[in-house]
Amino acid sequence: MNIKSVLLTAATSVGIALAGTPFAAAQGMAPHEKNYSGPGGFELTVGHMDEQFRPVPPLNGMPTNREVFLDNTFYGTIPANATGTMKAGYLVACAVDLDLTVDIQAGIGFDAGFSIDVSGSGDSTSPNFDASIGPKIYAGISLDMSISPGEIKPIEVGTKALAGGGTGYLVSHDYHLVVKNCGGPLTIQSYVTLTSDTPEVTAADAVTGDRIFL
Repeated sequence: MNIKSVLLTAATSVGIALAGTPFAAAQGMAPHEKNYSGPGGFELTVGHMDEQFRPVPPLNGMPTNREVFLDNTFYGTIPANATGTMKAGYLVACAVDLDLTVDIQAGIGFDAGFSIDVSGSGDSTSPNFDASIGPKIYAGISLDMSISPGEIKPIEVGTKALAGGGTGYLVSHDYHLVVKNCGGPLTIQSYVTLTSDTPEVTAADAVTGDRIFL
């Protein structure tokens, strides 16, 4: 993406400063979990744990690039008579400009074609859920990031079908994220969504992690 020369100058200046800053070792993040109790004894749990991030110097030495390895364990529990789908990933925002690539190993072991319905307006974005049968239960996530003129982009990690009455896990280890042309603070926030259906209820819920700033 092209940006105005004044922003490009600022981006380069910030990037050079960051390039000379020592990178931290792996850092752990707090776990998060949400529980929902609905009609007829409907129970839903969604969360994540064991989140870590390890920033590394960009391989090509570009001062406006960022590289980080991400660990996370996403999980969800649904009722015994239900079916469900868990989806997980990261929301990424750069203050000035953003271009994203993921290395070839990032998706190994997960289904291809995962997507999340994300709509953006101004400086916020939130996934949209649609419950089509039974009592409708809605729970979403919202963000408030200062990203002008950058963008918020969802990065796919994986999707998993859940069996009724059990807890399913989606484990992502050493997910290599590369962000190019970033001229300011980079913000990363994990998310996990869970949708579940019984003959009587359709429900959805979501959890986000704490923000990572690079």
